[in-house]
Amino acid sequence: MSLKDYHALSGPEMLSMALIGFRMYEQGKYADAKTVFSGLIQLDPREAYYYTALGAVYLSEEELPQARAYFDIAISLAPKEIAPYVNRGEVNLREGKILEAAEDFAAAVKLDPEFKDPLTNRARVLAAAALEMIEKVQKEDAASSPPTKK
Repeated sequence: MSLKDYHALSGPEMLSMALIGFRMYEQGKYADAKTVFSGLIQLDPREAYYYTALGAVYLSEEELPQARAYFDIAISLAPKEIAPYVNRGEVNLREGKILEAAEDFAAAVKLDPEFKDPLTNRARVLAAAALEMIEKVQKEDAASSPPTKK
């Protein structure tokens, strides 16, 4: 049983609250958006979207460890949702964890092979950027490595 059940909030009421939180996020009112999404998580801790949304707020504030934690929870609750993979991939990219980022982007693309979700296209673009970074690092490593003796 969650607080949602206890307080008997309807689905439409929860959706209205989520829309308010999303609008606050879009307006850059991150503290308010955090309050809304944290409250929604307290009311319904099984809804992955609330964790993804709260993670996105933290990502916007460059609070990467917190963002990752919420995306991890969202993925554990809804492993077939694209958004938390794309967002966690972005966290990995910003932290310089290129391989992990590429894995998250690949997971997102795999979930939507027909590219119906706009986030899948974002994942493809970010995956390409991650691969470019990997290739650049490999070339730099090869150029800076001393020649091997035969």
